[in-house]
Amino acid sequence: MKKRTIAIIGIVLLFLLFSGGDDDSSSTDEWDSMVSDSYDVDRAASMSIYESLAFQGIDDAVVEVTEEHVLVKYDQPPVRSDTDALFIWFYIMGVAAETAPDTDEVIIEMYDGTEELFEVTVQTSDIQDYLDETITLDEFKTKVDVKAVM
Repeated sequence: MKKRTIAIIGIVLLFLLFSGGDDDSSSTDEWDSMVSDSYDVDRAASMSIYESLAFQGIDDAVVEVTEEHVLVKYDQPPVRSDTDALFIWFYIMGVAAETAPDTDEVIIEMYDGTEELFEVTVQTSDIQDYLDETITLDEFKTKVDVKAVM
């Protein structure tokens, strides 16, 4: 009886978690958070990356995993220094390369609200080489393309 009660409570909590709904808030954001709904998106991989980011406090994001790339658009949470933003980029790169290792590249678009600030592009194979310690951090940094879009 006790297990059944716990199971029912768990199902209700899951339902409430995923039921969403309109909270009557007037959002002016240009894009909605979560997983892209394009037809060629790997929704399972996209959701896995999104959940990893949300667990780390980056819950205002869009994730899109296709055969070619992993695209992560996110609203930069408040940071204490530029180094904190770099750590977030490294975290996103690592999660993307581990979750979707067969993609060609990882693209990160960092926003402040609806204004795009930076676009970071790197080959997934270069991330994997760095994670496998076959290239150094200095070698890896030369392979990462960062564009200020501001």
